[in-house]
Parts: sequence; structure tokens; C-alpha cells
Amino acid sequence: MGVYRKNEKWWIDYYYLGKRRRQKIGTVKKDAEEALNKIKVKIAAGEFVPLDEGKRQASLEPQPVLFETFAVEDFLPWSEVTHSSRHFGNTELIVRVHLIPHFREKDLKKINTKHLEDYLGKRSRSTYVSGKGKRRVKSSTVNRDIACIKLLFRKAVEWGKLEENPARGIKPLKEIPNPPRLLEQEEIVRLLEEVPDRLYALIACAVYAGLRKEELFHLRWTDINWKTVELTVASREDHHTKNYESRGIPINEPLLEALRRHPRRLGSPYVFCNRDGKTYDNIRTALRGAAKRAGIEGGVKLHQLRHAFCSHALMQGIDPRTVQKWMGHRDLKTTLRYAHVSPDHEKAAIQKLRYDHGHYMDTSIKKA
Repeated sequence: MGVYRKNEKWWIDYYYLGKRRRQKIGTVKKDAEEALNKIKVKIAAGEFVPLDEGKRQASLEPQPVLFETFAVEDFLPWSEVTHSSRHFGNTELIVRVHLIPHFREKDLKKINTKHLEDYLGKRSRSTYVSGKGKRRVKSSTVNRDIACIKLLFRKAVEWGKLEENPARGIKPLKEIPNPPRLLEQEEIVRLLEEVPDRLYALIACAVYAGLRKEELFHLRWTDINWKTVELTVASREDHHTKNYESRGIPINEPLLEALRRHPRRLGSPYVFCNRDGKTYDNIRTALRGAAKRAGIEGGVKLHQLRHAFCSHALMQGIDPRTVQKWMGHRDLKTTLRYAHVSPDHEKAAIQKLRYDHGHYMDTSIKKA
């Protein structure tokens, strides 16, 4: 054993388990001598591990996978190409704004169910500021976080990053149903009378065909078949439907008349568009004003019109499977969940209930 100089560097030379070893230390002889002495002590104590063997052992040990690294480099890119732009936007918001700040430096493999439940408890107690002041986060918001977490860890298992999914046993919170108020038929009529002319056909398309907001905004003139009197809700590469499937909906007389009268903007493929021929971003202000003029308390949202289409179609006796097809639902349960019964419909329906077949009971009280 010894130290020697080679090419302006000091080396150490020693034997371990009968094998001669050389190791470059640096430009200072004293450093080489100290390194050699330390190796001698470790060899004598049986604690010495050669440098190359230490590297090999380290490489065999499982390397940590940081939550942030997996989320940003693996999960979000997969979500972007797999999900709709809206779905991905919501997922990215949850991951970057809420999950990463909480789990940033944690090893993905060391996150357990307790860690996730602690996060969800903290999220449930958090508040946000709205136009009505400070409000507590809704259960539905926390449930979207839960869905995102469960999917993220499920993909981590599928991709070999984890052996078990710590989110598997986590259950969503109970939500208080808060469906939009069902518009009565007379309210829909008043609304149609008050909407601006440029939006009349769009609102008619919502209440007579039940299209979603983005489906309305991306409807093209080529989607309307004047011969068969049917419109197609087309799923395209640049804009797809929620379930990625196209569907056809027959056009009734009121909608047909509205579409025939609706002006076509030259150079634009879209039925409903702004002055530049581009798709609308939203029509909230115009719809709010029309609802106010129509005397509809609480205003009206565009999705509420789709809700009205489904409910009134079912109340008027249209087969649920047919309504399901028009709505573009994969599951009939979803269609039936939309089908809130109108109070007027209930009042009319209860009058049909009879047990006496026209023979009424004598309700006069006879004296004994």
C-alpha cells in the first residue's frame, strides 16, 4: 500500500480481498495519505466497501419518485392527450394549485392513505372568497380532488411506479343535490320572446334539441340536413363531444323555422358565431338580460335549457331511451337524473288518480 503521483494527481494503491486497487484522490499528497489511512482502518474493522461496489449497491436500491416529478412529467402529459381540453384544464388546476404544493417533495412511494386523508381534511376545511364573501369549499369540489387523486395513483400503479394504490379505499364525500330549477313551459316561451334576434335560434336549439353549450357554439351549417330535417352533433378532432360520439337529433317545426330564419355569416362555418365569425365564448350577459325581461327570478343558465329539454320531453311521454340518445348519455340513469318533474305536471298528474271509477262515496253524515 502507498501513495504515488501520476499526471499531476496523487493516487493511492492498496489491496483488498487479494485484489490490487488504485484510486485517484487529488492534487494534494496529504489528502491521498489521509484517504489511504481511512481505508486501512475500515479494512481492519471489516467495514470497508469499495467505491465501485458501493455505486452498484446504490443503483440496486429503489430510487425515490417525487410526487411533483411524476405529476408534471408523467400524469399531466398523459391527461392532456387522453382527456378533453376542459377536463384536462380542471385536472391541471387541481394538480398544480392544490396537490403539488401539499405533496411537492414527498416520495410517491411513501405517500400512504393517512397522508391523503389529511390533505382532504385540510381541503374540506379551506375557504375561498366569492362575491358573497368568504365561503367554505363545497363537497363537490373536494370530490373532484378525490377523483383526480385516485386516477393519479391508479396510473402510477399501472405504469410500475407503485405496487399499491393508497387512494383505493378513499370514498367521496356526500353531496347535497343542487339541480338547476326546472323552467316551466310558459317561462321558456317568455324567454324565447325576450332573447335578442341574433340568439333566438341558439336558444331554440337548446330547448328543442338539448345541445350542450360547447355543442351549440361549435354547431356547423354542414351539420344541418335540410332534406332529412335532422341535425348532427358531430364529434371532430378539433372539437369532440363529451363522450367522443356523434349523434343525430330530428328537428321539429319550431326549431326548423328558427334555423331557416337565422342569418348565415359569410366565411364562417358556424351556425352561431360572433361578428368575426368565431365561436362564442359565452352568452351569459345576454341570457341574464333576457331572463330578467321575461320575469324569470334567479336568471337562466344555458345548461338549464338542456335540463328543461330533457325533463319536458320525458313529461310529454317521449320514450326515455329516445331522450337518452338525443341527450348523448351513455347511461340511462344520467338521463333520468335530469328528469325533474314540473310542479304543474305533478298537479295535472295527480288529478288522474282515481279509485272509485266514477262512483263517489256519500260523505254526508247520517244521524243516529
